[in-house]
Amino acid sequence: MLLSPDGKVLREFAVPCNNTHGLTWAAEDDRGVIWITDNVEQQVVKTDLEGNLLARLTRADFPLGKDELFCPTATAVDPASGELWVTDGYGSNTVHCFTPELKHKLQLTGEEGLGAFKEHHWIFVDHRKEQSRIYVADRRNDRIQVFNPDGSFSHGIEEGLHTPSVFDTFGDYLVIGELEARIHILDRDDRIVATLGDGRRHVEKPGWPNRLDENGSPVSPLDDIPVGELNSPHGVCADEEGNIYVSEWLLGDRFTKLARE
Repeated sequence: MLLSPDGKVLREFAVPCNNTHGLTWAAEDDRGVIWITDNVEQQVVKTDLEGNLLARLTRADFPLGKDELFCPTATAVDPASGELWVTDGYGSNTVHCFTPELKHKLQLTGEEGLGAFKEHHWIFVDHRKEQSRIYVADRRNDRIQVFNPDGSFSHGIEEGLHTPSVFDTFGDYLVIGELEARIHILDRDDRIVATLGDGRRHVEKPGWPNRLDENGSPVSPLDDIPVGELNSPHGVCADEEGNIYVSEWLLGDRFTKLARE
């Protein structure tokens, strides 16, 4: 679905996927394209803005052993090079880089940096500075690992983070969504300067990210989350003005716009 900044659905189209877990927009040949990470069909597809299939990557395109799991979670495109980065965050716990022609270029395990990835949920190409940096949300290790475009380790971000899951930027600021259950704003030097929507108290509730009814079955938590608090940020995007859009992982769907004052 394509929406206006105030949440109005402008149009929608079908895509050749089962589950759109990760969604990335990129500019290519003077047009917009969408990279979709499908962790049910275990594929990464590229479509145009009408939903037409332009390219597809499957397990066969990744240099994995026959006994290694494969379940991709997110993709990112480096606008400086056109290279595609893919996290296999629910499978082999590896990161892969492909050339613009979709030839496999390199694989990362995290051991090049702070240590092996564990459920790394998202990947993002940061171009706030002169050289691109590849940010990996090493979620279950409560940290972010940052790499150079050649795959060499740049630095890590650990202080103050818990379950980092998704990124975006506006201006000189980096937005980090934590699954449990808040948003951080980091400055150009990757220091936390603000925390928004802290709802970590909800994480302790039985059935989180949902709730349990009297029979112990999961039910939607929407009536249990006050305005201004977050429950389980899973996707995040920021616009040029610094407004932040958050989607949450729960029954019933919850999409929040945090308007910058």
